[in-house]
Amino acid sequence: MAQDMRLQAEPTERWWLRRGEPLGLRVPDLPPLTAVVVTNLATNHWDLRALRHLPAKDTTPLYVPTRGMARRARALGFRRAERLSWGRKLDLAPGLSMTVAPSGRTLVWPDNAYVFTTAGGRVVFFGGEMGEVAPLERFRADLALLPVNGLRPLFGPRLVMGPRQAVAGASALGAGILVPVHDAHGHDPLSRLFRTSGTASDAVALAGPELRVVDLPTGERWELDA
Repeated sequence: MAQDMRLQAEPTERWWLRRGEPLGLRVPDLPPLTAVVVTNLATNHWDLRALRHLPAKDTTPLYVPTRGMARRARALGFRRAERLSWGRKLDLAPGLSMTVAPSGRTLVWPDNAYVFTTAGGRVVFFGGEMGEVAPLERFRADLALLPVNGLRPLFGPRLVMGPRQAVAGASALGAGILVPVHDAHGHDPLSRLFRTSGTASDAVALAGPELRVVDLPTGERWELDA
């Protein structure tokens, strides 16, 4: 692709919240980033304790879905922290633009998804907290990063996509490749209040011949063919 894009999920680790998989790359070891994009304010997506160690945090743009998140990030030294609302479009770098897509809400607070487009016309859709397929129908992408574990509270609606919804969502986008995210779920006190309904392996099994599911191992680098 025209731009080397790196997506980093904050390495959350608390006594009450575990990652559920090995850590692929520590925040202080990250290479220079074009930007940091955050989907929602839940701790497993938004870990300021880890992000405070990001190299060059004073010059790296950080985009979040709420004003409160932007305010807290600026207080930690992220001078370029900014809240982005649904529909916002901006250029991240020469040859790389981004559009903010709706991704539902966590209680009353909005969740963001992000659509990256290169000068060559390649499109990547990142929906780390997507729950439904319908919002994806207005977009098109070559590559989709969508959740697959179908996380839900013991008594309540599903919070994110399961494998069946992820496969359907990739198809709605017209994507030829799906990279599952939001897969692992650690065993911790908080996990007793939630249940999951699928894995990346299930998405592989559900995909038809027109969709390639890349079940990417933790810490492994993968490149989209030109």
